Amino acid sequence: RRRLGTGMLVFGLAGVLMAGVIAVALVFGAFAARNLDDRLAADQARIAASLTRLSATMESLAITVQNGGTTLQTSSEAMAEAQAVLDTASASMGALAGALNISILGSQPFAGASQNLEELARTLDSFKGRAATLGVNLHQNSVDAGVMAGQVRDLKTQLNELTVRVTGFDRIGELVALLIGGIVLAALLLAWVAVGAAFCAWVGWKLRRLG
Repeated sequence: RRRLGTGMLVFGLAGVLMAGVIAVALVFGAFAARNLDDRLAADQARIAASLTRLSATMESLAITVQNGGTTLQTSSEAMAEAQAVLDTASASMGALAGALNISILGSQPFAGASQNLEELARTLDSFKGRAATLGVNLHQNSVDAGVMAGQVRDLKTQLNELTVRVTGFDRIGELVALLIGGIVLAALLLAWVAVGAAFCAWVGWKLRRLG
Protein backbone atom coordinates (compact mmCIF):
# COMPACT_ATOMS: atom_id res chain seq x y z
CA ARG A 1 0.00 0.00 0.00
CA ARG A 2 2.84 2.37 0.72
CA ARG A 3 4.39 1.76 -2.72
CA LEU A 4 1.04 2.18 -4.43
CA GLY A 5 0.38 5.32 -2.43
CA THR A 6 3.81 6.72 -3.39
CA GLY A 7 3.15 6.04 -7.05
CA MET A 8 -0.32 7.59 -6.97
CA LEU A 9 0.98 10.59 -5.02
CA VAL A 10 3.76 11.25 -7.51
CA PHE A 11 1.41 10.73 -10.46
CA GLY A 12 -1.19 13.04 -8.97
CA LEU A 13 1.30 15.78 -8.07
CA ALA A 14 2.79 15.64 -11.59
CA GLY A 15 -0.71 15.94 -13.05
CA VAL A 16 -1.52 18.91 -10.83
CA LEU A 17 1.77 20.59 -11.77
CA MET A 18 1.18 20.10 -15.50
CA ALA A 19 -2.38 21.31 -15.11
CA GLY A 20 -1.11 24.45 -13.41
CA VAL A 21 1.36 25.16 -16.21
CA ILE A 22 -1.30 24.63 -18.87
CA ALA A 23 -3.72 26.80 -16.88
CA VAL A 24 -1.21 29.66 -16.90
CA ALA A 25 -0.81 29.26 -20.68
CA LEU A 26 -4.60 29.32 -21.13
CA VAL A 27 -4.87 32.48 -19.03
CA PHE A 28 -2.25 34.22 -21.17
CA GLY A 29 -4.07 32.99 -24.29
CA ALA A 30 -7.36 34.34 -22.99
CA PHE A 31 -5.78 37.75 -22.35
CA ALA A 32 -4.24 37.69 -25.83
CA ALA A 33 -7.65 36.92 -27.37
CA ARG A 34 -9.24 40.05 -25.94
CA ASN A 35 -10.50 42.35 -28.73
CA LEU A 36 -8.90 39.99 -31.22
CA ASP A 37 -11.74 40.41 -33.70
CA ASP A 38 -11.35 44.22 -33.67
CA ARG A 39 -7.61 43.97 -34.16
CA LEU A 40 -7.97 41.48 -37.00
CA ALA A 41 -10.59 43.68 -38.66
CA ALA A 42 -8.25 46.67 -38.41
CA ASP A 43 -5.39 44.63 -39.89
CA GLN A 44 -7.72 43.48 -42.67
CA ALA A 45 -8.60 47.08 -43.51
CA ARG A 46 -4.92 48.11 -43.52
CA ILE A 47 -3.99 45.19 -45.80
CA ALA A 48 -6.82 46.03 -48.19
CA ALA A 49 -5.75 49.68 -48.29
CA SER A 50 -2.12 48.70 -48.95
CA LEU A 51 -3.18 46.36 -51.76
CA THR A 52 -5.28 49.13 -53.30
CA ARG A 53 -2.34 51.53 -53.24
CA LEU A 54 -0.11 48.85 -54.72
CA SER A 55 -2.63 48.29 -57.51
CA ALA A 56 -2.61 52.00 -58.35
CA THR A 57 1.20 51.99 -58.33
CA MET A 58 1.29 49.00 -60.68
CA GLU A 59 -1.10 50.77 -63.07
CA SER A 60 1.20 53.81 -63.06
CA LEU A 61 4.16 51.51 -63.70
CA ALA A 62 2.36 49.86 -66.61
CA ILE A 63 1.54 53.25 -68.14
CA THR A 64 5.15 54.38 -67.72
CA VAL A 65 6.51 51.22 -69.32
CA GLN A 66 4.01 51.50 -72.15
CA ASN A 67 4.98 55.12 -72.77
CA GLY A 68 8.63 54.11 -72.72
CA GLY A 69 7.86 51.43 -75.30
CA THR A 70 6.14 54.02 -77.50
CA THR A 71 9.17 56.29 -77.23
CA LEU A 72 11.46 53.43 -78.15
CA GLN A 73 9.31 52.57 -81.16
CA THR A 74 9.37 56.21 -82.30
CA SER A 75 13.16 56.25 -81.87
CA SER A 76 13.42 53.05 -83.90
CA GLU A 77 11.44 54.61 -86.72
CA ALA A 78 13.62 57.72 -86.52
CA MET A 79 16.72 55.51 -86.80
CA ALA A 80 15.22 53.85 -89.90
CA GLU A 81 14.66 57.26 -91.46
CA ALA A 82 18.18 58.33 -90.51
CA GLN A 83 19.53 55.18 -92.12
CA ALA A 84 17.72 56.06 -95.37
CA VAL A 85 19.08 59.62 -95.24
CA LEU A 86 22.62 58.37 -94.59
CA ASP A 87 22.29 55.90 -97.42
CA THR A 88 21.27 58.67 -99.82
CA ALA A 89 23.97 61.00 -98.55
CA SER A 90 26.63 58.30 -98.86
CA ALA A 91 25.60 57.58 -102.46
CA SER A 92 25.61 61.29 -103.27
CA MET A 93 29.05 61.75 -101.73
CA GLY A 94 30.40 58.79 -103.70
CA ALA A 95 28.98 60.13 -106.94
CA LEU A 96 30.34 63.60 -106.24
CA ALA A 97 33.77 62.19 -105.41
CA GLY A 98 33.77 60.33 -108.72
CA ALA A 99 32.73 63.47 -110.56
CA LEU A 100 35.55 65.49 -109.00
CA ASN A 101 38.14 62.84 -109.80
CA ILE A 102 38.87 64.30 -113.23
CA SER A 103 42.06 65.18 -115.04
CA ILE A 104 42.53 68.56 -116.68
CA LEU A 105 45.61 68.91 -118.88
CA GLY A 106 47.28 66.08 -117.01
CA SER A 107 46.53 67.43 -113.56
CA GLN A 108 43.82 66.63 -111.02
CA PRO A 109 42.94 69.90 -109.31
CA PHE A 110 40.09 68.34 -107.30
CA ALA A 111 41.91 65.19 -106.20
CA GLY A 112 42.03 66.27 -102.53
CA ALA A 113 38.35 67.16 -102.46
CA SER A 114 37.49 63.85 -104.16
CA GLN A 115 39.45 61.88 -101.55
CA ASN A 116 37.76 63.81 -98.72
CA LEU A 117 34.36 63.08 -100.20
CA GLU A 118 35.18 59.37 -100.53
CA GLU A 119 36.31 59.29 -96.91
CA LEU A 120 33.10 61.05 -95.86
CA ALA A 121 31.07 58.55 -97.87
CA ARG A 122 32.77 55.64 -96.07
CA THR A 123 32.12 57.33 -92.73
CA LEU A 124 28.45 57.73 -93.62
CA ASP A 125 28.29 54.04 -94.57
CA SER A 126 29.70 53.16 -91.15
CA PHE A 127 27.16 55.39 -89.41
CA LYS A 128 24.42 53.87 -91.53
CA GLY A 129 25.29 50.36 -90.29
CA ARG A 130 25.32 51.49 -86.66
CA ALA A 131 22.02 53.32 -87.14
CA ALA A 132 20.47 50.16 -88.56
CA THR A 133 21.69 48.09 -85.58
CA LEU A 134 20.45 50.70 -83.13
CA GLY A 135 17.06 50.81 -84.85
CA VAL A 136 16.67 47.03 -84.57
CA ASN A 137 17.64 47.11 -80.88
CA LEU A 138 15.22 49.93 -80.16
CA HIS A 139 12.41 48.06 -81.89
CA GLN A 140 13.14 44.91 -79.85
CA ASN A 141 13.22 46.95 -76.64
CA SER A 142 9.88 48.49 -77.61
CA VAL A 143 8.38 45.01 -78.06
CA ASP A 144 9.82 43.89 -74.69
CA ALA A 145 8.38 47.00 -73.03
CA GLY A 146 4.93 46.18 -74.41
CA VAL A 147 5.17 42.62 -73.08
CA MET A 148 6.29 43.90 -69.68
CA ALA A 149 3.40 46.36 -69.54
CA GLY A 150 0.99 43.50 -70.26
CA GLN A 151 2.53 41.36 -67.51
CA VAL A 152 2.29 44.23 -65.03
CA ARG A 153 -1.39 44.67 -65.87
CA ASP A 154 -1.98 40.92 -65.44
CA LEU A 155 -0.38 41.09 -62.00
CA LYS A 156 -2.53 44.12 -61.22
CA THR A 157 -5.66 42.13 -62.14
CA GLN A 158 -4.64 39.28 -59.83
CA LEU A 159 -3.88 41.82 -57.10
CA ASN A 160 -7.33 43.35 -57.48
CA GLU A 161 -8.89 39.89 -57.11
CA LEU A 162 -6.86 39.34 -53.94
CA THR A 163 -8.00 42.72 -52.63
CA VAL A 164 -11.63 41.75 -53.22
CA ARG A 165 -11.08 38.49 -51.35
CA VAL A 166 -9.41 40.21 -48.41
CA THR A 167 -12.10 42.87 -48.24
CA GLY A 168 -14.93 40.35 -48.55
CA PHE A 169 -13.64 38.02 -45.82
CA ASP A 170 -16.25 38.42 -43.06
CA ARG A 171 -15.65 35.40 -40.85
CA ILE A 172 -13.23 36.95 -38.41
CA GLY A 173 -15.87 36.95 -35.66
CA GLU A 174 -16.57 33.26 -36.22
CA LEU A 175 -12.87 32.38 -36.05
CA VAL A 176 -12.42 34.36 -32.84
CA ALA A 177 -15.52 32.71 -31.36
CA LEU A 178 -14.12 29.27 -32.22
CA LEU A 179 -10.81 30.22 -30.61
CA ILE A 180 -12.48 31.40 -27.41
CA GLY A 181 -14.69 28.31 -27.38
CA GLY A 182 -11.60 26.15 -27.71
CA ILE A 183 -9.97 27.94 -24.79
CA VAL A 184 -13.10 27.41 -22.65
CA LEU A 185 -13.31 23.71 -23.54
CA ALA A 186 -9.61 23.29 -22.85
CA ALA A 187 -10.10 24.99 -19.47
CA LEU A 188 -12.97 22.63 -18.58
CA LEU A 189 -10.95 19.60 -19.64
CA LEU A 190 -7.99 20.90 -17.67
CA ALA A 191 -10.14 21.40 -14.59
CA TRP A 192 -11.43 17.85 -14.87
CA VAL A 193 -7.88 16.49 -15.23
CA ALA A 194 -6.65 18.66 -12.34
CA VAL A 195 -9.44 17.38 -10.07
CA GLY A 196 -8.61 13.79 -11.02
CA ALA A 197 -4.90 14.35 -10.42
CA ALA A 198 -5.57 16.01 -7.06
CA PHE A 199 -7.84 13.15 -6.04
CA CYS A 200 -5.19 10.64 -7.11
CA ALA A 201 -2.57 12.51 -5.07
CA TRP A 202 -4.91 12.62 -2.03
CA VAL A 203 -5.60 8.87 -2.30
CA GLY A 204 -1.87 8.22 -2.63
CA TRP A 205 -1.16 10.30 0.45
CA LYS A 206 -3.81 8.37 2.41
CA LEU A 207 -2.38 5.03 1.26
CA ARG A 208 1.11 6.10 2.34
CA ARG A 209 -0.20 6.97 5.79
CA LEU A 210 -2.05 3.69 6.04
CA GLY A 211 1.06 1.85 4.86
